[in-house]
Amino acid sequence: MRAKEDAKNAKPQQPIIRPGDADADTERPAVPVAKGGKGTGSEQVKAKVQEDEMEEIPIAGRTKMTVPKMKDQGAVQGAVQGSEKNDEEVVVDHTEAKSELNDILKRSPIIIFSKSYCPYSKKAKHILLERYAISPKPFVVELDQHPIGQKLQDLLAQNTGRRTVPNVLVNGKSIGGGDDIAALDHNDELVSALRSMGGKWVTDVRHLPPPAAAEDQL
Repeated sequence: MRAKEDAKNAKPQQPIIRPGDADADTERPAVPVAKGGKGTGSEQVKAKVQEDEMEEIPIAGRTKMTVPKMKDQGAVQGAVQGSEKNDEEVVVDHTEAKSELNDILKRSPIIIFSKSYCPYSKKAKHILLERYAISPKPFVVELDQHPIGQKLQDLLAQNTGRRTVPNVLVNGKSIGGGDDIAALDHNDELVSALRSMGGKWVTDVRHLPPPAAAEDQL
C-alpha cells in the first residue's frame, strides 16, 4: 500500500530536452512576422535607408530628376548650375544667330546663302549675279567662311525648312536652291518670281544679253 501511495504522490518528471532533439510537441518561441506583407523588419529598414538616400533635384528650373543624394551639397548645386549654363549658352547662340541674320537681311532684299566650294552655290551665283541685272544687287554670305556660319545654317533650317545650300532668300523667304534658280531661269520665270516676291524692295530685274563669246559653262 505504501508503495502505491508513494507512486501516487510522486511528481511527474519533466522531460529532458537536449540540444538537437526534435520534439514536435515542444513549444518554441514564436518568430515575429512583419505585418502588411512588406517583408521582414530588416527589409523594411533597408528600403527606408534607400529611400532616405534618394532625392529630387530641379533641372534648369523646369523638370525634376530623382538622383542619389550627394554628401557634398555643393556638387548638387554645381550640377544644376551646369545644366542651367548649358541652356543659357543655347539661348545665347540662338540670339546671336538671329541678330546676325537680321543684320544680313538688311543688306539686300535678295540674299544668297552659299558655301564657297559648293557647285550648286556656284550655279546660283552665276545666274543671279552674271546673267541678270538686279537692283539692289544680291548679297552673298559664304557660310563656310562666316564666323557663326553653322549657327546661321541651323537657324535658316528652322526658319525656312531648308538646310542645304545654296538657299536664296527674297525678302526673308526662301525661293529655293541652285536647281530651283536654274529651272526658273530656263523657263524664263525668274524675273517675274523675283519681282513678285521682292515687291517694291526690288527696283529692277533684267535679263542681261548674252556676251559675244560663248557663256562659261558650269
